[in-house]
Amino acid sequence: MKKTLLSIFALCCLGLTQAVSGATDNNQPEWQSQYAIGQNKLAPHAYVWPFENEKALSERDHESSPWYQTLNGKWKFHWTKNPDNRPKDFYKPSFYTGGWADINVPGNWERQGYGTAIYVNETYEFDDPMFNFKKNPPLVPYAENEVGSYRRTFTIPKTWDGRRVVLCCEGVISFYYIWVNGEKIGYNQGSKTPAEWDITDLLQPGENTVALEVYRWSSGSYLECQDMWRLSGIERSVYLYSTPKQYIADYKVISTLDKDTYKNGIFNLDVQIAGKADPGSRITWQLKDADGKTVLKEEADIPAGENNRIAFKEATLPGVTPWSAEHPNLYTLVLSLKDAGGKETELTGCRVGFRTSEIKNGRFCVNGVPTLVKGTNRHEHSQLGRTVSRELMMKDISLMKQHNINTVRNSHYPTDPLWYDLCDEYGLYMIDEANIESHGMGYGPESLAKDSTWLPAHMDRTQRMYERSKNHPSIVIWSLGNEAGNGINFERTYDWLKSVEKTRPVQYERAEQNYNTDIYCRMYRSVDVIKEYLNQKEPKIYRPFILCEYVHAMGNSVGGLKEYWDVFENEPMAQGGCVWDWVDQSFREIDKDGNWYWSYGGDYGPKGIPSFDNFCTNGLVNADREPHPHLNEVKKVYQYIKTKLTDERNLTLSIKNWYDFSNLNEYTLHWQLITDNGQIMRQGTETVDCLPHETATLTLGKTSLPKNCKEVFLNLSWTPKQARPFIPLTHEVAYDQFVLTANKNYQPNSPSFQASALKQNGNTFSNNRVNISFSPETGAMTSYKLDGKELLSTPMTISLYRPITDNDNRDRNGARLWKAAGLDKLTQQATAFRTGKNSVQTTLALLSDKGETVATATQHYHITPDGMVKVSTTLTPDTAIVKSLARIGLTFEMPAEYAEVSYLGRTGETYVDRMQSGRIAIDKTDAERMFHYYVKPQSTGNRTNMRWAEISNEAGNGLYVTASRPWQFSIVPFTDSNIDASTHINQLKRSGTVTVHLDAVQAGVGTATCGPGVLPQYLVPVEETTFEFVIRPMK
Repeated sequence: MKKTLLSIFALCCLGLTQAVSGATDNNQPEWQSQYAIGQNKLAPHAYVWPFENEKALSERDHESSPWYQTLNGKWKFHWTKNPDNRPKDFYKPSFYTGGWADINVPGNWERQGYGTAIYVNETYEFDDPMFNFKKNPPLVPYAENEVGSYRRTFTIPKTWDGRRVVLCCEGVISFYYIWVNGEKIGYNQGSKTPAEWDITDLLQPGENTVALEVYRWSSGSYLECQDMWRLSGIERSVYLYSTPKQYIADYKVISTLDKDTYKNGIFNLDVQIAGKADPGSRITWQLKDADGKTVLKEEADIPAGENNRIAFKEATLPGVTPWSAEHPNLYTLVLSLKDAGGKETELTGCRVGFRTSEIKNGRFCVNGVPTLVKGTNRHEHSQLGRTVSRELMMKDISLMKQHNINTVRNSHYPTDPLWYDLCDEYGLYMIDEANIESHGMGYGPESLAKDSTWLPAHMDRTQRMYERSKNHPSIVIWSLGNEAGNGINFERTYDWLKSVEKTRPVQYERAEQNYNTDIYCRMYRSVDVIKEYLNQKEPKIYRPFILCEYVHAMGNSVGGLKEYWDVFENEPMAQGGCVWDWVDQSFREIDKDGNWYWSYGGDYGPKGIPSFDNFCTNGLVNADREPHPHLNEVKKVYQYIKTKLTDERNLTLSIKNWYDFSNLNEYTLHWQLITDNGQIMRQGTETVDCLPHETATLTLGKTSLPKNCKEVFLNLSWTPKQARPFIPLTHEVAYDQFVLTANKNYQPNSPSFQASALKQNGNTFSNNRVNISFSPETGAMTSYKLDGKELLSTPMTISLYRPITDNDNRDRNGARLWKAAGLDKLTQQATAFRTGKNSVQTTLALLSDKGETVATATQHYHITPDGMVKVSTTLTPDTAIVKSLARIGLTFEMPAEYAEVSYLGRTGETYVDRMQSGRIAIDKTDAERMFHYYVKPQSTGNRTNMRWAEISNEAGNGLYVTASRPWQFSIVPFTDSNIDASTHINQLKRSGTVTVHLDAVQAGVGTATCGPGVLPQYLVPVEETTFEFVIRPMK
């Protein structure tokens, strides 16, 4: 190991030497060299912002400090496509920029009118004929490499005279040179961690000038091949801060719990003091609790010399209040420098959480407790690009907390520093990930993970991630990077991280079962693969399986989540995962007609621009942080309270507490027995005393079910007794529902409908109220008139297809098979047609656009004078042609005025593999609200476990639909063909109708865009199927 560490040191020194000297291979500019990771940058360290007072410190308000100055805002800006055309002397204060435009900092320049935003996934966008370039690390295109020249002035306060001044750039992509007052101070690549320079000696009284020359691409781009928009410029804050000449350069907090009881806090503090020591100066620290009471403190003299490390004696805090995502209890560390007279010269510090994070007996544990990762990945995204405001971060956290998410993986880079403070404060476990992904080089011999000349760059990014954020309690796992292959570079970064980090696990997905990961964290593995790992005998497993990415949430998605959690809740070493992804990476744009839409890859720039289409829209929420329907499924499956009904007669419940640190007596159980017609039979509230991970039994008591309904629903809902941030007293944290059969033979009375006897005239049946017609050519019901008003805009036909979802396009049982069989262009032809007394019997051939009979069917219509039509259908697919079906049901259009809907079924958009979140209840809505605007239009609005539906206009006239067994239903304001043909939501056109689907069965949605497709049990059986619907008029 000693020899290995020396080799690492030698390689890193080689890279640093080349960077400082500016030397590169073949006389290329620094931005073409993997060694040029920075010049003259300060060593990485924890944030040491100087605070004005202890109150500001406790609130993490460094920006109000008199020793802090933001440089955010308007900068002068020049942009060029070719580096040779950049203004080479612009950094000189004498250079005139009056004719330049202003640009907002922070914010990517592509979102401010310059260059082209490009979205690709695992490839390098510049590895394309459009840029006349093939990947050739470390080189990137030269003539096509855009350059943004930024400049602004600033004035230093007089109170900063005689003090040290640091310039910090939090995040600039991809490579930049930087000057102050015309003097070059260095350069940097590595866009997701701060770069700092001591500029004290370059400052002058009055106005000063700072300039950045930013290149779109650099050798660093080879390590930033993440699944995201490829954007450029200053995307995080730029600021100055001032310290005394002797200052706190860094500090490391280790605040854990004793491993015996996990009740006593263990506190260690290591402080780095830099600058010339004043005789008699001291460093003091205090640890204060949430009430501001000092619970620990110590001070020490600072030895003579310019750089001193002071390791304080370990301290124990009995009965500490621990930190967890459930109870994010924080203390405040106050660090201050004092001169010989006791005057405070500098004040800094951070919030401290006492917690442990470890792999214990093969399981991931927080504070000694095996913890399930109810996670999501999160890219930084906003309308500005990757610049995210505090308000958006707060929205992210509030939605995560409200939907039972406890973990966020920073994918795939360290994020804005504010995010860490917020996760500390509000309670989210965090997987912090190094800004390393060389996906475009693959995982084989060309992988940069295997090329040791790239070790300094890998190491720099890993060290800067760790040193910056090491004191945050929310970080419970470090990640070495993402999708970059595995090899010597990741083995060495793992070795280094384990040498400095003793209190957190380290993971890396591509390490698989190699030594350099503490967690087996493969992405998108199926339930069966997880079980195979758990049953593995050789080598014997000792690491938990936590998926770093799973249930790819692209479009209408997240099918099969329950099946994952059936494993996670029953197999100790399978401990959850992080959904991909949190937010759609799309932008709101306006077309030439003034209609807005969500953009995605390929929507900017010339035809043929490198693009992965809408693969960037994988969010549980859209770009405005409005939830997609599948976020509700995540909330339901992730919930911490789960109940089984063990005795229907006495209503006995078995209640499992999946919280790690919360007793269920912190919540109120609201229960209700309600009939299927909405009548409340019994209701009440209960307090259940149940410790974490334990199970309690609760009996609500015997209840006689009424005979005037078919079903009774036992609804359970849990709310907190004490409000918490984002979780008010009324917020439902968990719910369950059980269906009880009351009187299975009960038939509700139909509304009175006075009508005369039916008369038949050819293929039309009519009386004084209704007029119902059928086509002998197609066998379909073509007209249904109620009191002379037509209710059908199109015939009622058999439907086997749905507008394609993103997952359908990639599912091996999806769109490809459906279209190959011609299900998307189906026509219906009657091969036999016979009318009888109040009845029609047909035999049908369902034809593809090639004229092939893909299925046959028989339909029997029975009509009664009150307007009821009972449609009995038997479908027989030709299995030689039809290998898969999207649905089996009926479809028709109605005039758009019939858009009001009431129904009894699972509320919210649900599918057979994504219906845990839907409670069976009476819901009132409309076609507009049932249509969800996914970024790319696709099938939406489905309701499962339907009992009945009413489709009406505002006057209450329309159709009532029911069936003998649960069915599926949707009504949307667009035609299936319009939805299927639209690539963006501004292409959706209302045609004066609403589209209705009555389905006996419909396929699930799965996660096939990246991961398992629809599971076998949720596919539509390709076999003879009989179903029946009953349609009545409403008047």
